[in-house]
Amino acid sequence: KSLVSFHTMGYETGAYLAELHPAGSDAVQVGWFPGPAGAGWVEAAHAGFLEAIDGSAVEVLEPRFGDTGREVQMGLVEDVLQANPEVDYIAGTAVTAEASVGLLRERGLVGDVGLLSFYMTPGVYSGIQRGFIQAAPADSMVIQGRIAVDQAVRILEGHDFIQHVGPQIFVVDQNNIAKVPRDNILPPADFDPVFSVTQ
Repeated sequence: KSLVSFHTMGYETGAYLAELHPAGSDAVQVGWFPGPAGAGWVEAAHAGFLEAIDGSAVEVLEPRFGDTGREVQMGLVEDVLQANPEVDYIAGTAVTAEASVGLLRERGLVGDVGLLSFYMTPGVYSGIQRGFIQAAPADSMVIQGRIAVDQAVRILEGHDFIQHVGPQIFVVDQNNIAKVPRDNILPPADFDPVFSVTQ
């Protein structure tokens, strides 16, 4: 396998917040939107996130599970903003972060409420570049693909190979995004998938 763990992705997101708000500092509230309940990747990210913030000054509001459709996530975030006007962060799926940018702009909350995603997409990357999204861990999916091809070649040529390997996960934010080669973590900017259906 060339694969990373969503537990680690969630953990790194929580660790980023815990480092900003360690035990003993002023408490901050986080609205947490891990995705659809029961999905394996969601449960893994949820467990990792909660593990990382344990003992810090980060207080998680009741998690809002839901489908990763844009409308569903926007509705969940609107509910949290309405019920918790003092919320400091919105953290969750990439769709959550991307959909929340417009909501925060409409409500004049840009800069007051931080946005985090627990995985990277082109939209999240752009949001970090533009200063609307604070941070997201990168699982270097392009490198994962290269590793997978390398594993296959090693197996076919009878060389040693590692059974399960993946790139190191690291958090991208405004402080380091200019130094991170985009083409290592995301498809090329001009990439367009082409789908065809055969009968």
